[in-house]
Amino acid sequence: MAPMGWSDLPSELLITIAGNLTEFTDRIRFRSVCSHWRSSFPSLSFLPLPPQQLPWLVLPSTTCTHFYSLSENRVYATPPPGIPNNSRLFGSASGWFLSLSGRNRHITISLINPFTGASIGLPSANPGSSLAYVGDDTLVWDRSNSVVVAACSTREGVFYCRLGDSAWSSIENQELNTASSITFYDSKFYILQVDMCETTVLDGETLEQITVIAAPQLNTPVEAHLSVSSGELLLLVKSRWMYLFPDCDSQFYKVHRVDLNDELVEWSEVNDIGNQALFVDNLHCFLVEVGDNSLLKRNCIYSAQSKTSGGSRNLSRSYSISIFYLGNGNCECIEGALIKFRAASSRGAVSVPTWALLSLN
Repeated sequence: MAPMGWSDLPSELLITIAGNLTEFTDRIRFRSVCSHWRSSFPSLSFLPLPPQQLPWLVLPSTTCTHFYSLSENRVYATPPPGIPNNSRLFGSASGWFLSLSGRNRHITISLINPFTGASIGLPSANPGSSLAYVGDDTLVWDRSNSVVVAACSTREGVFYCRLGDSAWSSIENQELNTASSITFYDSKFYILQVDMCETTVLDGETLEQITVIAAPQLNTPVEAHLSVSSGELLLLVKSRWMYLFPDCDSQFYKVHRVDLNDELVEWSEVNDIGNQALFVDNLHCFLVEVGDNSLLKRNCIYSAQSKTSGGSRNLSRSYSISIFYLGNGNCECIEGALIKFRAASSRGAVSVPTWALLSLN
């Protein structure tokens, strides 16, 4: 009787082993060992759900999209097989990406989950609408199970489509002209207008207005984003104190909080968000529970930025992550594989990194 090899392990044992792997990338590698291991579970969604993943950073490039894994401190030059070629990706906290392909007002839009291979086609952008003019640094969006809401943050108009619709529709709301942040939470869409810092709350199914939350007392912010979690609405305001730190490119933040369960809505500035971390880029922000994860720091803001360097023929873009300590206002830069990474860039293009949480749902 021939000795049993690795490729002869029973499928039940392989499923048990793979189910104990905590990183999505390890599960992908596991399925790639041989055809028997791959056929033992047809897809990653066949396995038990792993622990919550640390956010990944999507790194745009003129060649292909790269991904940075915070937990592995590694840049992946080859995207997962579910990523369409030559597409622009906009991450979210739901595990899904909004994928845009094409230029010059002929934009194909779809929802994708690169790790499960799931894809949902959405209507193309209506010619003449602001969605046809979105750049890599201007698209804000989020989704429920049945509705996608999106906007170009630099142009008027907030749009939606229900899964299966043939066209995008405009949200008719006189108080809602622009959107710089869109967040879905607990059957509601929260839409921030950055010029006024007002938050419009819409019913997640009917998209009818529920209420408008007035802005807190602020000096005119450079940039603001919303995050909603556990009945709290957080407003993250970013500014650059260059006149105090002329040689420092660090970004400084203030966080304002409102309890959505209170009848009287009152904002308060906070310097402690508990055992959580905020992840922010130019397009959105979301909260992540730190728990027992030693790689994350509590009460901190993880911010992603990019810079362009080089001459006219060899432009490149570098990316960085800074950690802002909300309690004392200190800031540090994450050292690691991202420091050495350079992405191809074209003149005039603005390519901003975007955070995304991965999910098998």
